[in-house]
Amino acid sequence: MIQTGNDRELPSGMLETSPLIVGMVAISIPVSLLALAAVGGSVVVLVLAVLSMLGVGAATLAFVFRLAADAPEQPAGGDGHAG
Repeated sequence: MIQTGNDRELPSGMLETSPLIVGMVAISIPVSLLALAAVGGSVVVLVLAVLSMLGVGAATLAFVFRLAADAPEQPAGGDGHAG
């Protein structure tokens, strides 16, 4: 990982753990909607739970595609900045 020395950077390890935290929160939304639909017997809430599951799946797929994308290559001579 490249350190730039910027004071506004995330704390150490946050870059690695943030997808896990976001994933846990995103998965808890459809699960809680499913539980609410099971208790209340509401078809509308069940449809919302299915739609939210599709949304979480699409967001996860987009995130995986972003992780799997090749990083842009740096020019061999550098970019002309010192330091």
